[in-house]
Amino acid sequence: MTPRRGFTLLEILVSIVVTSVVALLVYGVADAAFTTRARLDERRLALQTERAVRLILHEALRNARPALRAGDQAFVLEDVRDARGRPADRVTFVATGGFPPLTDESQWVVRVEVTADGVVLSARPLGVRGARPRALGRIEGATGVDVRVRQHGSVDWLGTWTFVSIVPAAVEMTFTSDSGIVGVPVRVALPLGGVE
Repeated sequence: MTPRRGFTLLEILVSIVVTSVVALLVYGVADAAFTTRARLDERRLALQTERAVRLILHEALRNARPALRAGDQAFVLEDVRDARGRPADRVTFVATGGFPPLTDESQWVVRVEVTADGVVLSARPLGVRGARPRALGRIEGATGVDVRVRQHGSVDWLGTWTFVSIVPAAVEMTFTSDSGIVGVPVRVALPLGGVE
């Protein structure tokens, strides 16, 4: 009879240790891949949301309308600075619907302002009593906004707007954070700019 050769205790322990090390390495790589994928998905969603908010803002500005009656406000720009002196402007204007998500009413009061959540775009239907503003989104990473306007027939950009019943010829919004400018500024020529 031939003697049976088995594994020694030392061989079994070495194989268990090697298998454990390989399993830990595989788990670490898989976990890093899942974590990276989750971060990339989160960043992609944030960029898509910001792009959508910028597009909605651009379309709303393109559809900004002057006041229909004397004394009504069509475009109000409040030149505001936060406690640290950074731009935190607020702009409110009237825009016609016809573009998503502002499609179910004829005119909307659109507002861009700095809140605790960052720079937020919201809108509410004009002339509907008790209508609450609908949050349309926020500019990801932005904590401030600097709004400049151009008067009809002028080449100069202004930080204030006193003609609240008409819309300016063009609007530029630069979004900022503590580390600088966020994305490219939104710059729109308003089709009815300067019309009284």
